[in-house]
Amino acid sequence: MNEPRRIELATHELRVATSGTGNRHFLCLHGLVDDLEIWSALVPALEDRGRVCRIDQRGHGASEAPPGPYTRADLAKDVVGVLDAEGASRTILVGHSMGGVVAMETALVYPERVAGLVLIGTASECVEKVARWYERIAKAGEERGNDGLREAIYGADSRKEIRGDAQGIAHVTRMLASLYDAPLTPELDRLRCPVLLTVGEKDPMGPKASRILYDALPPGSAALVTVPGRGHWLQLDAPQELVAALDAWLLEFAL
Repeated sequence: MNEPRRIELATHELRVATSGTGNRHFLCLHGLVDDLEIWSALVPALEDRGRVCRIDQRGHGASEAPPGPYTRADLAKDVVGVLDAEGASRTILVGHSMGGVVAMETALVYPERVAGLVLIGTASECVEKVARWYERIAKAGEERGNDGLREAIYGADSRKEIRGDAQGIAHVTRMLASLYDAPLTPELDRLRCPVLLTVGEKDPMGPKASRILYDALPPGSAALVTVPGRGHWLQLDAPQELVAALDAWLLEFAL
């Protein structure tokens, strides 16, 4: 894996790591309060299958956080900016949790740039209770920085290290709350790329969220794989199962 570098966009810089070779291109989008290192266990397998680009999304890791608020379209524009800088005309977006939301938005707004979607433990909508939880997380980040984010998401006893700009992450969190007032679900029938949905059986978000996604997609365009006994971070906890599902999907849809 190559050392990360920085890509300058119109209003901010993103930290990016690129590795692998070949005609196939993957761009990996992490979830809330994670960073590009979350993909380390999966990268060697992806490198065997094409070029791999991982980014710290805005506000996360070592990427900059432009002034907010942020919309889903803003983060999708970041993705296209990275693709332009990479010289990649099309990519397979691999999105975990929040990254899946950004991946879906990108495929809807920039369909010509997305060859396929691999969505890991993600959702296309949320209920009011979850939207209120996102607001509490955002306020905790604004008031108490990364420690506030950690406590609001994982609890006071958590030792998880959060790297990034707490104010930027707060803006991203509020972007996720938009899934309540403006869910992606009704828009998914417009997607024209193949989709692989993967979810852990014990994911706290629940396999139901992936089933909602699957049912909303155009018939015949998606595969849904539930991994028994696994939770939210399949790229860490079940990389072999994830790669097996990926290979079957790539073959089925000739990607």
